[in-house]
Amino acid sequence: MPTPLPIHLALAFLLAEAPARAQPASCREPTERPVELGAERCGRPPEIRVGEGVATVLRFDTPLMRAEVSGPGRFRQVVDRELLIMVPEEPVADQSRATLTVYFADGAVPTQATLQLVMETPARAERQVEIFRRARTAASFQRELLETRRVLQEVREENARLRAAQARPGGLMGLWVSGDMGRTGVAAREFLDVREHVRNSLVLRSGLTFRARSILVVVGLKNPLGAKPWQATGAALVGPDGAELKVARVWAPAILNPGDEMDVLVETEPVEGAPRGPFTLTLWAEDGKRPIILGNIEFP
Repeated sequence: MPTPLPIHLALAFLLAEAPARAQPASCREPTERPVELGAERCGRPPEIRVGEGVATVLRFDTPLMRAEVSGPGRFRQVVDRELLIMVPEEPVADQSRATLTVYFADGAVPTQATLQLVMETPARAERQVEIFRRARTAASFQRELLETRRVLQEVREENARLRAAQARPGGLMGLWVSGDMGRTGVAAREFLDVREHVRNSLVLRSGLTFRARSILVVVGLKNPLGAKPWQATGAALVGPDGAELKVARVWAPAILNPGDEMDVLVETEPVEGAPRGPFTLTLWAEDGKRPIILGNIEFP
């Protein structure tokens, strides 16, 4: 009988084989979303967002015996007591669903639980989920409270920035007054050697990056005839080390109808120093559908 691979080696193996573009780890401390089994409405299984090549760690409060997946796609998985690591390893349609059934090792009731694995673009996949078969612990509620406070603080800071921006002039004068542009002005670079994902449904027509205090990426896209309308609602910029630049805003002026062309603009929060590339830009429409993945993007 083969010797089981230790959990830390198994996790390293899974992550090592995952594509670099599928590692949108945030620079913030990772947080775990809590899920209570049996608390879902109308008997619907809890949903876990997964993405191709991204390792999603499910942490249970009860040791597991085994896990089974049925539905579209293939998954690599590692089970080690309370930990289950899932990595989708083949492309399937966005929002497709697979059923994950876990079997608990302690023999207590319920002996198993069912969850839904929802395929998302890699930038929207969940990294860590904490799953409670029994009542949640005080420590779990404390972590959720800290995460809520962090999000609330970000909202307050964004509100303060918007209020301050209303009192500033626009144009180049506004860039100077805000400190976003220094004596060296705004540097620009055209990206020519972009790697486009084979599943991209839109055509890349042009691309520019600008760097002052923040970074701006301008992507010219064309929606082919016969395709469905598309409009960007979110974006992620991920570097070669898996670190994600925080996106401040995405601007798409209108819905991109079949046959039309349009520039989509993505701006980051202020960046210290010169970020090391190349970067991968992921754009997605509402609910993460029809992602556009562009790799090998460099900044000036």
